[in-house]
Amino acid sequence: MRGNEISGKESGEQAVTKRRSTKQNRRVSTSRQRRQQHLLDVKVRARRASARRLQKGFLVLSLLLILLSLLGAGLFGAQRLLNALFFANPDYAVHSVEVTTDGDLAREVVLRAAQIEDGSNIFAVNLSALEDRLRALPQVEEVDVQRLLPDKLVIVIQERRPIAWIASADANKTGFNYDGAFLVDRRGTVLQPKGSAPEYMTLPVIIGVELKKVTVGQPVDSDPVRAALELIRDCPEVLQSRFQIATIDVSKEYCLVATDKQGVPITFNPDELMVDLRHLASLLLYCEKNSKDLRSANLMAERNIPVVFNEPAVPAASPSPQPAAQATGSPQPQPTVRRALPVTRPAHKAEKADKSPGPTKNTHKKTKSSELKPFNG
Repeated sequence: MRGNEISGKESGEQAVTKRRSTKQNRRVSTSRQRRQQHLLDVKVRARRASARRLQKGFLVLSLLLILLSLLGAGLFGAQRLLNALFFANPDYAVHSVEVTTDGDLAREVVLRAAQIEDGSNIFAVNLSALEDRLRALPQVEEVDVQRLLPDKLVIVIQERRPIAWIASADANKTGFNYDGAFLVDRRGTVLQPKGSAPEYMTLPVIIGVELKKVTVGQPVDSDPVRAALELIRDCPEVLQSRFQIATIDVSKEYCLVATDKQGVPITFNPDELMVDLRHLASLLLYCEKNSKDLRSANLMAERNIPVVFNEPAVPAASPSPQPAAQATGSPQPQPTVRRALPVTRPAHKAEKADKSPGPTKNTHKKTKSSELKPFNG
C-alpha cells in the first residue's frame, strides 16, 4: 500500500512539473506580431544603409567638385601663364618669312597660298595646315615649314620636275606643237608649260593622250600613260645612254611603242617593262659586238622575238661605167629579219647557221607574215 502511495505522489509531481514547464515556455507574441517586428527591423536597417550610401555619395561628389575646381584653377592659371609667356607675347610675333624653292615659283605666290598674317603669333601658326595649303599648288611636290624662334618661319619647297610631254594622237616629233601640249612629272601630275624653256624641249613626248580629260594640277587617269612614265624612269637605269627615248605611242593601249632619237621603234609590253628592258639591253649588246644596226624590235613576244636589222651597204668594187645608173642612185639596202633575239636564245642562232640560206626576198616575206602580223595592231 505504501508503495502505491509513493508512486502516486511521484506521478502527481511529474504532472505538476509538466504543466509548469509548458506554462513557462509559452511564447508571449504571436506569429503575426513577430512578422511585423521583422519588417520593422528590415526597414530600419534599410534606412540606415541608404543613409550611409547617401553620405558616401555626398562625400565623393564633394571630393570631385574640389578636384575639378583645383584642376580648372590650375588650367586657367597655366593658360594665363602660357599666354603671358608665349601666345600673347609680342616677342613671338611673326615678322620674317623665308621662302626657299628649287624652281621658279614666285615668293608672292607662296605667301598668298600660305595665308600668313604679318604679326601673328608664331606658336599659333598650324604648320600641318600650312603645308597642306602649299601642297595644293600644282607646282609644289614637297614642302617643309619650320619655326625659328622668336619671330621667323622658314618654308622650303621642292617643285615638280617635268619628265615628259603629253600630246594628242595626231602629234609627231617633227611637227610637234608645244603650245597645245602639257608637261607631266614622275607621278603623272599635269603641269602647265612655263614658256619655251630649252630644257623642256628635249623631254620625251607621250603621244596618244586624250587631252580633253586632262586637268592641270591633277594626275593623269590613264594606265598606258603611267606605264610610259615608268618606262621613262627605268630606261636610263637599265640602258644608260644606249637607248634615249624620243616618243612613246600609247594610242594602242595594249602596247607601248617607244622610238629613240635615231628613229628605231621598240614595242614594249606595259605589264613587263623591266623584263623587256633587259631583253633590249641584251639585244643592244649583241648589236655592238656584231656590228649590227638595229631597225626595229617587238619585245611583246615571249619567245621568238621579232627583230629587224639594217643590212649594211656593200661598197662597189669598181666605178660604174654608166653615168645614168649613178644619176638614178643605188638601191636602198634591204633589211634582214631575224626571228629571235640571238643573245637570249643562242641555240636558235646555231640552228639558223646550219640551214642553207634561201632567197632574201622570200625569207623576208615569210617572216613578216608569220611573226610581225600579230603586232600590227
